[in-house]
Amino acid sequence: MTNAELGIPEYKVRKVSKKKHYLKPDSIKLFEKQYDVWYYSTRKTEKKFQLEHKFDDKTANGLTKLIMAWLKINGHFAARINSGAIFDRRLGVYRANSGATVGMADINAVVKGKSISIEVKIAKDKIRDSQLKVKSEIEAAGGVYIIVRSFDDFREQFINII
Repeated sequence: MTNAELGIPEYKVRKVSKKKHYLKPDSIKLFEKQYDVWYYSTRKTEKKFQLEHKFDDKTANGLTKLIMAWLKINGHFAARINSGAIFDRRLGVYRANSGATVGMADINAVVKGKSISIEVKIAKDKIRDSQLKVKSEIEAAGGVYIIVRSFDDFREQFINII
């Protein structure tokens, strides 16, 4: 007799995702400790309310925040650039132009008087033609434009720049 004849329901086997589990690099763990020391040494905060700051480089937003924090505590200037579309509630649509130049890097920094543009790409993200155009313009003007895919990649390229 089959399971159906016996009244036993059929169960479908669910496929398990083979996505790699994120393992935070030691460099980020070390930076989190450094950031906490810097953060609480610059603020008048009671010890009992201290929180640990968490960073990661598994998303573009997480990596951007991590790089911004690293630049800040190391005494450099950094500004995040948003050139994405803006939602217009009045019209109920996205407006394509936020006012920023199309193709600008995610982070603009100044390090020891040198202009550095940092484009953050994660996983299979590819650089767009507009970003390549801005990259060539920045480099022609004497600036530096780097494309980073992880925190370790950023640190390696940053050391080569300085």
